[in-house]
Amino acid sequence: MARKLKAKEMGDQKLIALIEKLQNEISREADLDQSTLDMSEDNIVAAKILHAKYNFAYDEARFRHTRFSGMTNAITQ
Repeated sequence: MARKLKAKEMGDQKLIALIEKLQNEISREADLDQSTLDMSEDNIVAAKILHAKYNFAYDEARFRHTRFSGMTNAITQ
């Protein structure tokens, strides 16, 4: 049983790291979007893909009942 919990904790840590990375990318992208007058179609598609990745990782973390007590709002959207 201890191995199962340890494996879950390791998976949760990887998931949290991915969510934090995606949040940072979305934040940077939002800052750039405000300073861009005309977004190209490629940038719009890339933004949608980034948000889809974040939503998938977030939903997976919620499904797994992942707990996070760090400085960012990784799981509490």
